[in-house]
Amino acid sequence: MNCKICGEKAYVVTQTRGATTLLGAGAGGYVAATAGAKTGAVVGSFVCPGFGTVIGGLLGVLTGAAAGAVAGNTIGKLIDDNVLRIWKCGTCGHTWRAA
Repeated sequence: MNCKICGEKAYVVTQTRGATTLLGAGAGGYVAATAGAKTGAVVGSFVCPGFGTVIGGLLGVLTGAAAGAVAGNTIGKLIDDNVLRIWKCGTCGHTWRAA
């Protein structure tokens, strides 16, 4: 990224990518896994009551957790890139956030 003041190259001063992304992926995975388990169990009980309920619930947890983790990871990355990341110009010393 180039400096908004002088146009020279800038570099990242702070980056907390790991913590925010991990938090977003974990929260998204948990929420989606819970909802996926309920939905999967309901669908499975229509197909085959008993065994289908258990299998549907397990498949719902797996697909829900995967989808939620991807969504949470994406949101965490957006927060990192646009809120937490601070850029600094090596030439003039100007600092700013990407957003």
